[in-house]
Amino acid sequence: MYEPSDEELKPWLLLNLVPGLGPRLTKALIEKFITPDEELKPWLLLNLVPGLGPRLTKALIEKFITPEAVICASVQELSAIPHLGFTTATKLYDSFKKYNPDQELASMRLHGVKALLLNKPDYPESLKTIWDPPSVLYLKGEILPGDGKAVAIVGSRSCTEYGKKMAKRLAKGLAMAGYTIVSGLARGIDGEAHRGALEAGGRTIAVLAGGLSKIYPPEHAGLSLEIIKAGAIVSEAALMEKRTAGLWKQGVEP
Repeated sequence: MYEPSDEELKPWLLLNLVPGLGPRLTKALIEKFITPDEELKPWLLLNLVPGLGPRLTKALIEKFITPEAVICASVQELSAIPHLGFTTATKLYDSFKKYNPDQELASMRLHGVKALLLNKPDYPESLKTIWDPPSVLYLKGEILPGDGKAVAIVGSRSCTEYGKKMAKRLAKGLAMAGYTIVSGLARGIDGEAHRGALEAGGRTIAVLAGGLSKIYPPEHAGLSLEIIKAGAIVSEAALMEKRTAGLWKQGVEP
């Protein structure tokens, strides 16, 4: 069970004692003065909770303003979120006490992983425009502004040799024309798309369905290192989270 230390709690308690210092002003002060790791921890904690996907996270932040306030909310306050209900609110409340963002942060350092937050300027602009962008995006490598000019190439894992050849050729041509190739690092079409971009000396980004601490499929571990040098591998999944059938978590959503 994760329990904040007395030293961690003291500054938050002090802010809460100041008359007139409401959630919005507290948020502005935190964004200005808090250290990057301390700012990241509450977002990591929200991301660690099973079933707490982008849409529900957004609803909670809209209600409570800061992730710290979400984590400190009572079951009654959480259950006031539309479509959430008392049972789910209780599960969320218990989960906030169970998971430890310090462990996730330590794992990120161990594996050389960064985290991009939805409310920060370095978060990919094109990703912000989708229906339910993840609040935390884990990253190895670098995403550049020019990567907004991108083409996704994905396909079957058990494809034909002709399919592999055409995927690689298409990716290579697009990369030579200045497009970033986005795919999923899977066997078959995805892997060939990444290889085509790399052969062209272009940029490529792999979007993984599981945590970045373990590359899947394992035979693409070497390919992932090449991709990191020429782009990035990214995931919304917590670092140790197993891969899922779909890219975006569904879980408990309103």
